[in-house]
Amino acid sequence: MKSVKIEIKSWLGKVLFAYECEGNTIAKTVEKAVEESANLRSANLSYANLRGADLRGANLSDANLSYANLRGANLRSADLSDANLSYANLRGANLRGANLRSADLSDANLSDANLSYANLRGANLRGADLSDIKNDFWDVLLRAQNEIEGLKAAVIEGRINGSTYQGDCACLVGTIANIRHREYHHLENLKPDSSRPIERFFLAIRKGDTPESNAASKIVLEWIKEFQGLITTAEK
Repeated sequence: MKSVKIEIKSWLGKVLFAYECEGNTIAKTVEKAVEESANLRSANLSYANLRGADLRGANLSDANLSYANLRGANLRSADLSDANLSYANLRGANLRGANLRSADLSDANLSDANLSYANLRGANLRGADLSDIKNDFWDVLLRAQNEIEGLKAAVIEGRINGSTYQGDCACLVGTIANIRHREYHHLENLKPDSSRPIERFFLAIRKGDTPESNAASKIVLEWIKEFQGLITTAEK
């Protein structure tokens, strides 16, 4: 098999990392760069096929990953701050603990992605596919319609902490339990499940985060308002 050399360049054409091996691919080169702790800040990886790549802890801040195929990629704890991920395929990607501060995720496919503990402050999620998470959220709201106004107030006032079920600031089911004045594990029609998509999404919201400062909080508020609009229309 022929040896292939691939270079990763910055937006300005500077070579950030080069790797040569038999049957080389862009995914192998990027993985090798991450393995050797290379700085891929400002890397130009637009349209790159990085499906399933292991990019844990990668420094991809300010990188161009627009239209990149990152389906199933492991980006746990990666630095993606200020990165361009518009139209990227992140379906099923592991973004747990990733720094997505001020990242452009517009029109990205985030279906089934793990955003637990991700930093989404200032991130642009306009048009992103979060349908799996949204549908799961609405399933919860259908079971907690009397608590929707209280939940909305908690989101607006920064009283959400997605990492705990208890306390004045709690996760989704924990907040609903607070509003009902019940123990979270004694709710009649809702069971605590930290693995469900919406609870994992709530992990991106911390105490003090508001729709003005946190993209996940902003999305949650928009979904609540949309749900309320649909319920109001149905009742007429």
